[in-house]
Amino acid sequence: MYKQRSSERHPLESLVYLVLLAVAGGILFTLVALIFAMLVFKIPPTEIMTQIIYGITDIRLLKTLQVFSTVGIFIVPALVFARIESSKPLTWLKINRSVSFPVLLISLLLIFCIGPFLQFTINLNAGMHLPHWLNGLERWMRLQEDQAALITKQFLEGKTPAVLIINMLMIAALPAIGEELLFRGCLQQLFIRWFRNPYMAIWVTAIVFSAIHVQFFGFLPRMLLGALLGYLFFWTKNIWVSIAVHFTNNAMSVILAYYYQLQGKPLDDLINETDPVTWYACLGSIVVSAMLLLVIYRITKNTYSQPDTDGEQLA
Repeated sequence: MYKQRSSERHPLESLVYLVLLAVAGGILFTLVALIFAMLVFKIPPTEIMTQIIYGITDIRLLKTLQVFSTVGIFIVPALVFARIESSKPLTWLKINRSVSFPVLLISLLLIFCIGPFLQFTINLNAGMHLPHWLNGLERWMRLQEDQAALITKQFLEGKTPAVLIINMLMIAALPAIGEELLFRGCLQQLFIRWFRNPYMAIWVTAIVFSAIHVQFFGFLPRMLLGALLGYLFFWTKNIWVSIAVHFTNNAMSVILAYYYQLQGKPLDDLINETDPVTWYACLGSIVVSAMLLLVIYRITKNTYSQPDTDGEQLA
C-alpha cells in the first residue's frame, strides 16, 4: 500500500483538474485534427473555417474531428488525471487487472437482456413534452436532437466493409474506452471519495454522463445505461468490464445500421425508430436483468468491499 496523492487535496480541486484537462485536451486535439485534415485530405484552411462557421458538411472532416476529440477530451485527460491522482495510474483506473470470464460473459448477456426495458425508456423519453410556457425551450431541445440525429446518420452512411470497420472504431470502440475511463474510471471514483457513498456517486456520475451528450430526449435511457455501467465497474473493480459492455451496446447500433443499408432500408427508419414494447416484454427484461445483476453482485461481493492495492477503500 502507498499514500495516494489525491488524499492530499479536496475532491473539488481534483474535479477542477479533470475538467481543465478535458477542456485543454479538446482544444489541443481539435487543432491537431484540423491540421491533419489539411495535410492528409488537402482541405484548404479557408474551406475548413467556412465549414466550422456555417456547419461541417465534409464527412472526412467530421469523422476526423470525432476521432481526435474523443481521444483529446476523454482518453488522454483520463490517463493524465490518473497520473496526477496516483503514482500507480493503471492500478487506480483498474486497467491492469485480469477479467473474470464468467462475470464478463454475464455482463455482456445483461446488455442484451436489458434491451427491451431500455427501449421502453427511449419511447417514454421521446414522448416527453414540456409545459406550454416552455415551448421555446422544447423547440431548442428538439433542434439539438435533430442535429445529433443528422450527424449520427452522416457517420453511419456507407455499405462497404471499410466504412463498417471505421465506424466500429469511431462510434463503438473509442467512445467506449474514452467515456469509461473518464466517467467511471475518474469521475465516479472522485465522487466516491467526495460523497463517501458509492451508490450516490454512481448515480451522480450517470446523470453527468447523460447530460454531457446534450440529447435531452434520450436522457433517461442514457442515464440508466450509465448507472448500469457504474455498478458493473464498482462491483467488479475492473474497467474492462464496463468498457466491454459499453462497446457491445454501441457496436450493436453500428452493425444494425450497416445491415439496414445492405437491405436497402433508409437509415432514417432506424435512427427515428420507436418500436413499441409490450408490457410483458418490458417486465421480462426487468426481471431477467435484475437476476443477472444479482448473480454479478454475488460473484463480486467479496471483491468490491476489499481495499484496492493502492490503498483506497471503495466500500
